[in-house]
Amino acid sequence: MRKTLLLCLTTWWISSGQAQPTFDKYYPIGGTYQLNLVELNSANIITGIGIHTTINQGGHILQSCNYYGTNVLVIQSFAQSSFNEFYFVTGYHFGTCVNSAGATHQQTQPVIGKMDSLGNVSSTRYYELNTGCQNLAGNLEVNHDKSVIAWGRDNAFYTLKADSNLAHIWSKHFDRRGGFQFIKELPDGDLLAGINMDSAGAVVARMDADGNFLWCKSYIRPGGMVHDALIESDSSFIITGYTDSIQQSMFLPLPASFHPQLFMMELDGQGEVQWCKGYDSAPDLWYTPQWSRIEKAQDGNYVVLATLGYPQNNFFHRPFLMKTDLNGDTLWTRSRGIASQDYFTRDLLVCSDGGLMFSGSVWGDVPGGVSGISYIFKTDSLGHFDCNELHYPVDVSELFPTDSSFTLTSVDGATAYPAYVQDTTYDAIQVYNACNTVGVPHLYNQGRNKPRVRPNPSTGHFTVEFTDPLSVDSFYSVYDATGRLLFQRPLTKSMEKVEVDLSSYGKGMYLIRFSDRDWVCSERVVVE
Repeated sequence: MRKTLLLCLTTWWISSGQAQPTFDKYYPIGGTYQLNLVELNSANIITGIGIHTTINQGGHILQSCNYYGTNVLVIQSFAQSSFNEFYFVTGYHFGTCVNSAGATHQQTQPVIGKMDSLGNVSSTRYYELNTGCQNLAGNLEVNHDKSVIAWGRDNAFYTLKADSNLAHIWSKHFDRRGGFQFIKELPDGDLLAGINMDSAGAVVARMDADGNFLWCKSYIRPGGMVHDALIESDSSFIITGYTDSIQQSMFLPLPASFHPQLFMMELDGQGEVQWCKGYDSAPDLWYTPQWSRIEKAQDGNYVVLATLGYPQNNFFHRPFLMKTDLNGDTLWTRSRGIASQDYFTRDLLVCSDGGLMFSGSVWGDVPGGVSGISYIFKTDSLGHFDCNELHYPVDVSELFPTDSSFTLTSVDGATAYPAYVQDTTYDAIQVYNACNTVGVPHLYNQGRNKPRVRPNPSTGHFTVEFTDPLSVDSFYSVYDATGRLLFQRPLTKSMEKVEVDLSSYGKGMYLIRFSDRDWVCSERVVVE
């Protein structure tokens, strides 16, 4: 296995040492699917901005690294296994395949890789499952023995386990429309899994260390969804999700009856409901395509992150923070946002100083000359923002979900192969204060014409034509309708056009963004 050393851009800042510093920062560059937040012993934060970036407690960039792989896609998520070791997951694109519906797609198989705390990638492998055509990996769990469990993104319904050297241990693929939302190791070595599938509602399952189901139960049928879990013990789990959901583009109309609630639910070790609370956001709606997150605060209570808003209601999306006691009753609720900006949440972190940090993407009237950028906000321990804080109370009610047991069958097995990435660098990432971004110039009109996308709409295959040959090496990024980065590809000097294939990602609206050191341009494309 070739070792790849990434060249890094480093800028050092002196921390003020202030207790619970707060900040609202924009970073005009694509990030990972999850935009993870991991706090190091130094109190600096590793995040997915620019694939792998270190920031301090004030949000200033200390170091940023990147990679490019011909077949390896952008990192989807990463997790820490030790002080100087991280695992990450993504996908490997190669060849074509035919899915269960008979449609031809570019084949995607899961990738697991290892890197250090500076972003240096030491090894990567991809795993060709014995079944399934589009098996992009979306998230992972690192176990106590440094083995890693990965699972599919969106509706790629599989999970696999590899040891600390990335050797394949087991894998399971399920021929149902659905997917894992989380898999977490329990203190006794079992696994707790959250699944969204067909009309089964919110599904929670307990598995042994070999991936065999001990029990699998459905709750809040038919449209409920699970998102995240907090492990209290072998026999106590706190689950979050929505009581109803619509997996659709933000641009499509909503049914009049659609009115989901955010929920928190405690289960015992056998999946029996101990209590369940619903949180009504009326008159506005929860944005159900974006998941919720839950963490334990330093005082032992719970902190939940979710996303508010649907544009059909003339309501811009914005983040929602809530703190509850151990019974799910609210202690405080907060929101943040301004008109003309859409916020989508990703990851939540309780910092060592007691402050709360979360990440995501923001679209609309934002700095840097782009339509969508990454953000990281940090509040104090009471959830107060640096600016643009909004009071947003919710109504709390008791819910009484009943569980229903069922079974799942899988096709097992996979073969591991080496995968390679190359080091690459971009210009230093500009950091903007989100509290003071008025008057920042856009870069669309810098003496260049925008590229032409033909055809648009398309079936997923289209051509981007540049009105003038590219004068420098650059790259393009593709985002879905929720602002998630799907992949990035390089563009070489003198290119006049590039062929893009989005057919494997399904119907919907996408944004393709072109960037070099002096120019940024975005175009919306529709896949029918």
